[in-house]
Amino acid sequence: MNTKMSLKEKQRLERERLILEFAEAVLLEKGYHDMNMDDIAAGVGIAKGTLYLHFPKKEDLVFTLVEPKMHSFLSSVEAAAAHRGNPKEKLELLLKREVSGTFFQFLLNGNPDMTSIFKAREAEVNDILSKIFSGINKMLEEGKQTGMFDPDMPVEFMSTAFINLFEPHLYKEMVEVKKMPLDEFNRHLTNVFFRGIMNPKESM
Repeated sequence: MNTKMSLKEKQRLERERLILEFAEAVLLEKGYHDMNMDDIAAGVGIAKGTLYLHFPKKEDLVFTLVEPKMHSFLSSVEAAAAHRGNPKEKLELLLKREVSGTFFQFLLNGNPDMTSIFKAREAEVNDILSKIFSGINKMLEEGKQTGMFDPDMPVEFMSTAFINLFEPHLYKEMVEVKKMPLDEFNRHLTNVFFRGIMNPKESM
């Protein structure tokens, strides 16, 4: 069987790569609501009809961008959970790996319209998100059980606070604009979080 990719297929894949690359930049800059399919087609240099052959709706295009980032983040959660360290070290590893990622830049960019793209894929998205939060909650619960984290603080409160560490505006302002070294940024971020959830009877 001839498995050699045709020139037409190569061109299609390259065009799709360019579409996704440009669309991601537009999404991060403008947000979902102000993202325009006409602008994307023009930016890539293709006809709007050609764009719709690849992605029939804006929701399809954005979900194609978000889905692999969700799986990537889940993989980081699973890797952190399997790490041979205490719960604090596991969560620090996750934060270090994902703090500059784009998954939460999409979800936490202050644009509520982003949630609308998930409705058609609700079951799939909820499955991935539930695994992400379950993994984070288990690490936090482990920390409470070992006496490392505040036993009186609800795990759900801790996990919500932890997820919000990935808020993109702080990262952009401190690392990209003010050029704070990433190691220093991570150190400050982890200090702020863990000082808040550590067991008052335990030292950092």
